[in-house]
Amino acid sequence: MSILELLTGKKKKRAKAHLSNLLAVAASDGSFDGLEVDYLLSMAQRYNITEEEVKNIKDNPEAFQYDPPTNDRERFDHLHHLVCMMLIDGEVHDREIEICKRFATTLGLKQEFVDDFIQVIQDDPQRETPTEVVIGKLLKLAQEREMI
Repeated sequence: MSILELLTGKKKKRAKAHLSNLLAVAASDGSFDGLEVDYLLSMAQRYNITEEEVKNIKDNPEAFQYDPPTNDRERFDHLHHLVCMMLIDGEVHDREIEICKRFATTLGLKQEFVDDFIQVIQDDPQRETPTEVVIGKLLKLAQEREMI
């Protein structure tokens, strides 16, 4: 992140829009349960976003225009968070997968990464596997596919 992003508040704007995306995934199955709320609040805390700000995001999702990161690591982090939100309640709905795949495209990533993320992340019921470990497992999956 650049000094300019810090000074302009771009980082916080991006974080709020990312939380809005997480809310969209959580709500897409028709319910918003306690595990999803806890995950959302933990993500907000990582970005120094208060519960009041989260409530504002939830009440006004259209006010937060998503400007996807250009840095590969941040793009993978965002997709990782979205897939974790989808999986956190233990149920995967077609609508959630569809939304995550749409976000993958927005992030400039292949939609197939969503399926790979699901496969890798389902091994971690707490959804706390660091992104580096997830990326390593994704690379292993890609290599195995190349061998077939």
